[in-house]
Amino acid sequence: MTQGSIRITGARQHNLKNLNVDFKTGELTVVTGPSGSGKSSLVFDTLFAEGQRRYVETFSAYARQFMDRMDKPQVDKVEGVPAAIAIDQTNPVRSSRSTVGTMTELNDHLKLLFARLANLYDRETAQPVRHDSGETIYAQILEKAKLNNPRLVVTFPVELPSNTTAQEVEQWLSASGFTRVQAEREVATPSGSRKMLDVVADRFKIESAEKVRVMEAIELALKRGSGRMSVYAGEEEFQEIWKFSTACIAPKAISVTPSPRPASSRLTHRMAHAPAAKALAA
Repeated sequence: MTQGSIRITGARQHNLKNLNVDFKTGELTVVTGPSGSGKSSLVFDTLFAEGQRRYVETFSAYARQFMDRMDKPQVDKVEGVPAAIAIDQTNPVRSSRSTVGTMTELNDHLKLLFARLANLYDRETAQPVRHDSGETIYAQILEKAKLNNPRLVVTFPVELPSNTTAQEVEQWLSASGFTRVQAEREVATPSGSRKMLDVVADRFKIESAEKVRVMEAIELALKRGSGRMSVYAGEEEFQEIWKFSTACIAPKAISVTPSPRPASSRLTHRMAHAPAAKALAA
């Protein structure tokens, strides 16, 4: 018998006649045959019965008295059988979505398993998604900028509603204290593309800027960007974009209310060169 397999020797349950068979574990095995050929005798009355019997034997004598027990099958030897779960073929199907996982309630445990052990990757960049904080983002910015001390621009994303005019965006940003837009870009979505603005929270060189100022810019960008922010590094012709996120959620759309009086300050719109930009981190 190879490792990772179940071996049944001399099965004589019901109409089985000294059947010898091996099953590989970790694979889906389908037992087929005409009516009366012994499918149920092999699967339910022999294989499942032995697995269930051995599982029940691991409990104390007190616990076993409250459990349904199956008779030992007529078989010479069963090797490598683990604890078994069976859905009887006479059970009514509750709905079209009923499966072994739902009827045995294994799905609830599988959800917890995947939520705790699975690794999340970004769909667009294929980079692993990790949870950042202000301190970790500051440390990553220092690491990335230590070689050439580029001019950094901390930004946060703002989604533009389709019916928003440039004047309304200018009024909203000016009223919130923001007067610069680093870039305007198109983001593809299942329902179509949408426009996003990268609004400037602060600009500085990392070596000459105090940590308090950098942390304030990071926290402001994360708050305004619903947990997402970007940092533009380098001269405008050779900019790189470093992306950070503390929440796997899409940025919320802004709600623009036209003001009866135009804002006095003008919005300075600066476009980054998208072909020269590249994402270094998810």
